[in-house]
Amino acid sequence: MPMYGVILAGGKGTRFWPYSRAEKPKQFLDVTGEGSMLSLTWKRLSEFIPPERMIVLTIEPLVPLVRKELPRLRADHIFIEPVGRNTAPSIAVAAVLVRRFGGDEPFLTCPADHTIANERRFRRIVRAGAAVAAKHDVLVTFGVVPSFPSTGYGYIEAGCGFDAQGGVPVFRAKKFHEKPDAKRAAAYLKARRYYWNSGIFLWRPSVFLEAWSRCLPASVEQLGAIERSLGSRTFRRVVEREYPRMPSISVDYGILEKAPNVVVVPADIGWSDVGSWDSLFDLLRADGQGNTGAGRMEILDSRNNLLFNPGGVTAAVGVDDLIVVVEGKTILVCKRGESQRVREIVDRLGKKRRPGAR
Repeated sequence: MPMYGVILAGGKGTRFWPYSRAEKPKQFLDVTGEGSMLSLTWKRLSEFIPPERMIVLTIEPLVPLVRKELPRLRADHIFIEPVGRNTAPSIAVAAVLVRRFGGDEPFLTCPADHTIANERRFRRIVRAGAAVAAKHDVLVTFGVVPSFPSTGYGYIEAGCGFDAQGGVPVFRAKKFHEKPDAKRAAAYLKARRYYWNSGIFLWRPSVFLEAWSRCLPASVEQLGAIERSLGSRTFRRVVEREYPRMPSISVDYGILEKAPNVVVVPADIGWSDVGSWDSLFDLLRADGQGNTGAGRMEILDSRNNLLFNPGGVTAAVGVDDLIVVVEGKTILVCKRGESQRVREIVDRLGKKRRPGAR
């Protein structure tokens, strides 16, 4: 099934501080020992999408890193956001780019910083989703089959059956749910009809743009101006003028929670958004005492620690359930289970750097 691939590579990766910084965020880092997350995403998609059908969305300071990591990416297939506007506007621009390059072919949208263990299964469910998107005027989401009652992800509730392709079932999306508390997450797991919202989507440009005009009508003019300028000398100028006027909103809030034609494909693919140091702990192989990380580790009477110090030595004596990250002269130490709060440290440091801050 012919399709385009769109990679979202403009994120800041603040929860991976101090290893992730504004000038080199998480998607450009090798946190698993297998290559940068962006390069792994490109490799995963290139198994079934040719390089000339790939588009990357990013921000100006990160363009040199994108080009370095993805030398086969066409220069005119990089869309540079002049300002961050979350996922809905960036995917809308991707839709008009795909429509220009490939007509109304379906396009798959993936964040640059996720991991997928079962890539064969991933290809199978994407092809099934593409077949559904080509056949029906629907917005296809991929819902990860939950392996535990997570309170860190939003959920998609599946409704009645909609279609099936190649043995892969597709359901109507009944409702999107915010991150639940522990009790509700346990109920979701037991019910077996709730899926983690992976942030991976697939649809035809015409279907998405119709949903855009219906759900975010105030931004139709800005997007139209950008599309009309494609291929012209004024394109960059128009983008810099019109894109900041578009709403800063996620595709989930802006489109998917409002649109009536959303479907969900269950995806049991070994997925992780690697959204925190805690999630990286779950991904990496541990020793017999549950310790893992990067770099040389010398460990005595210590259990279940993440010691991340690539190229250095980290020693642990008599400590359990810690996350220790070393990057240059900066060290992060936190309890496992608390790493989501790293962004609070980043925010605090940012305020102290501002003029007049104490």
